Amino acid sequence: MKRFSAKTVIVTGGASGIGAATVRRLYEEGANVVIADLQEDAASALAQDIGDPQRLLVHALDVSDAEAVDALMEACVERFGVPDGLANCAGVRGVGSILETDLDLFRRNVAINLEGGFNTCKAFAQRLVDAGKGGAIVNVSSAAGIQGVPNRLAYVASKHGVIGLTRGAALDLGKYGIRVNVVTPGMIHTPMTAPMFEDPENVDRIRAAHPIGREGMPEEIAAAIAFALADEVAFMTGAVIPVDGGSSVGQPSH
Repeated sequence: MKRFSAKTVIVTGGASGIGAATVRRLYEEGANVVIADLQEDAASALAQDIGDPQRLLVHALDVSDAEAVDALMEACVERFGVPDGLANCAGVRGVGSILETDLDLFRRNVAINLEGGFNTCKAFAQRLVDAGKGGAIVNVSSAAGIQGVPNRLAYVASKHGVIGLTRGAALDLGKYGIRVNVVTPGMIHTPMTAPMFEDPENVDRIRAAHPIGREGMPEEIAAAIAFALADEVAFMTGAVIPVDGGSSVGQPSH
């Protein structure tokens, strides 16, 4: 099924993890894909591994830099025209309680996870509005954006903010035919979370926290992102879509 034939989608954080899986999924479904990531070498390697260079554009990007985001949008327009979709997968994690988290760590999580999403959503939406064109945005928050998680203060705060950003933008942009939804993954096995799977006891705890009994894989989140970007759900906006193995449903029995 080629749901994205003749469409262009920008994927931030597209060089690895959920972002890379999303790039692959959208490419397989026919999209032209812009792989935007600070890890330009990794993004280039991914593009070479995937296939047709005519349908892929690699662009180095710091999402917290609004001018760099504008440059990304211009590069996309020059290569493929005004884009149709945006998947905001770029993100960082911060470990520490409120007593242990310093201001620099807090600001880094907010700058990338929340302000970065604001920058990309705004720049993308402005191009579509100027062109009189509809489209779709999918932000990536976290199960930690729905409920609190201990010892992750900066991450939790920023990911809650992503949900607020999504809901506010959905209300603002609906009249322009631009949909904005958010996916909230549970624990997903990616390069960023790989250290958490090195301790067998911690793996047991992770799996016990998910009623489905396991961690998730990036491809499962990519499938949800592609679903939310697709025209077949054109009546869905402002939705919070948990893909978390049931971890946000409630506490498992003891």
